Amino acid sequence: IKQAAKTLKELIERGSSVVIGTHQGRPGSNDFISTEPHAKELSKEIGIEVRYIDGVISREVREQIKELGQGEVLLLENLRFMAEENIEGDPRDLTKTHFIQRLAPLFDVYVNDAFQAAHRSQPSLVAFPYLMPSAAGRNMQKMIAEMTEIDAIRGRRIFILGGAKVSDKLKVMVHAIRNGKAAEVLTGGLLGMIIALAAGHKLNGELKKLRDIDLLLPAAREILNRGTGKIFYPVDFVVRLEDGTTEDVPVYAVPEDGKIIDIGPGTIEIYKERLKGADLAVANGPMGIFEKPESRKGTLEIVRAMEKYAKESVLCGGHLSTAANMVGIKGSRVYTAGGAVLYGLAGLPLPAVDALRESIRE
Repeated sequence: IKQAAKTLKELIERGSSVVIGTHQGRPGSNDFISTEPHAKELSKEIGIEVRYIDGVISREVREQIKELGQGEVLLLENLRFMAEENIEGDPRDLTKTHFIQRLAPLFDVYVNDAFQAAHRSQPSLVAFPYLMPSAAGRNMQKMIAEMTEIDAIRGRRIFILGGAKVSDKLKVMVHAIRNGKAAEVLTGGLLGMIIALAAGHKLNGELKKLRDIDLLLPAAREILNRGTGKIFYPVDFVVRLEDGTTEDVPVYAVPEDGKIIDIGPGTIEIYKERLKGADLAVANGPMGIFEKPESRKGTLEIVRAMEKYAKESVLCGGHLSTAANMVGIKGSRVYTAGGAVLYGLAGLPLPAVDALRESIRE
């Protein structure tokens, strides 16, 4: 909300009628909720009333958009409540969705300030630039400039990837190594467990229940084979036992009744050694269950090591932003945007940015 305020204030000062569309969570997640509470916070931040409307493309919504006066601001309901907004595809095809067809004729200009979603090719992010003059918001401009600056760093680049969005991280690993964007990839969290499993370790039964495990494992094995010597997985874990106690165990001896909650001390030391002398270290996702104090150590130690040993560090995503605050990180670049930063620095396309560039060319 604070990041969006600068662009919103500028548009309002220029006498624009502003309609805000945004995402809040994704289907199935606990934070997949209405944007109604955001209206109050936005109003406080920009000093002007932001009216919320319960809908996205209904007749009532379209009528209110038409009646919007200069300097007035309307916040739509969570765009992801629209089924069409949750599909990804070619931008030109997405211009034909009901969502875009209903809304596009009501606007003169499209402004995208959501860099954190720039790696997604969804209707609200990529279709409008093909139908009207479009521009990057101030936060989007700032992030594009900073990503360009970081990407220009040469030398030994290390990616540290954790968390639970395994399919996205596997894609990043492939491209980062293939494109020469990463000399090494250090893994933790659920991703590290999947890589360890792909390397032949049995771990325990908890991963067998994971959705899409039958798709993720073959992909992880292929990546391991392609990136021999460049991909590292935990050599030990912190495990919570049935009686509630925790124990450090090697990767080859995880007890059947144990739940993996963090990377172990041996892994932390190995990863610290790998980080020494790195020209750039890029991290996304926690090494363990970050929400619990007992399983934060791996993440916090790696964040400290990045700050200490790498010439330049990038921490991206909500968990690592929180970790940076907890340990008082000063010199690293810290971004709440996770996937978009990671995709950009791995050499993957950012469809929302590409769409804005296409609009300028046209």
